[in-house]
Amino acid sequence: MFKLKYILILLILLPSIKPVMAQQVKVSSSLERDSIWLGDQIKMILVAEYPVGTKLTFPELKDSLGYGVEVVSRSARDSSKLDGSTLQMRQSYIITAFDSGPHPIKPFLFVGQTRITPDTLRSNTLSLFVKVPNVDLKKGFADIKKPYGAPVTFKEIAPWIIGFILLATILFLIIYAINRRKKNIPLFSLPAKPKLPPHVVALSELDRLKEEQLWQHDKVKDYYTRLTDILRVYLEERYSVPAMEQTTYEILSEFKGENSQIKGKLFTGLQKTLDTADLVKFAKYTPLADENHFVLVQAYNLVEETKPEMPVEAAKKTVSQPQEVSEEKVISGSNEINEQP
Repeated sequence: MFKLKYILILLILLPSIKPVMAQQVKVSSSLERDSIWLGDQIKMILVAEYPVGTKLTFPELKDSLGYGVEVVSRSARDSSKLDGSTLQMRQSYIITAFDSGPHPIKPFLFVGQTRITPDTLRSNTLSLFVKVPNVDLKKGFADIKKPYGAPVTFKEIAPWIIGFILLATILFLIIYAINRRKKNIPLFSLPAKPKLPPHVVALSELDRLKEEQLWQHDKVKDYYTRLTDILRVYLEERYSVPAMEQTTYEILSEFKGENSQIKGKLFTGLQKTLDTADLVKFAKYTPLADENHFVLVQAYNLVEETKPEMPVEAAKKTVSQPQEVSEEKVISGSNEINEQP
């Protein structure tokens, strides 16, 4: 008896729940415009507004809406929040028609369900009018219009331009690689380092020769060979003479003129150095320690006295600290020779 009482109360209240649902949920349908040309397309939008917590089911439209109206495409459903308690869901469709005249579109059915009971809601009715162009039948049949020649855009020709540039680049690299291979030149080479002045190179090599102490280790022939090679390279680079290919006599003949920069004590020291080296290399001559030291000092003096004059700023950049030390060594070496009896 107790349960029957509650069932009767629920049956009495049930008719009043549906109007409440209808007031809370709002559904609508709309078209962008009310008419189109034959075969044209138009957007149709379905919108539903419903409270939070309500489960709403959208209508599932087929490819045809009836009366010659067809669905071309449909978008995804988009849901948004209007305020704290109301949600909105919308979906758009692209429709078209190929029959002229009016085309009524029936209401769409939405199903809304709360915790209490489900309810079916209907959208408004739509009407689409399809127009056809006016044709003068008295003029007879007309020829088909020729295709419209659209202008060529950069987007269309860009792939061809890029392809041509890539092809030209590949051909250039192939020809470039073949030519360098024929000339036995590396395909890619680093730029050559700036060439140091001859006197800088000569002084550096003389310092290295002195540090190696070849003649002190019984390598006298190697010592004189290295010393004369340093001088020959310096003379060749400094005065543009083929000193590396000339004999001692030919080298000395190059600097016997009155206008020569190597004269006096410098010429005598060069002659003494080259002659002593020839005796050591070809006559198995064994020089004294003083002679070995003397020829090195003469080589230092020759380079220092004949190096080109340079501005002060350029000299600071070119001459390094080890070369300044070697100049002190030359002076001290000269003093040692002069002090000897």
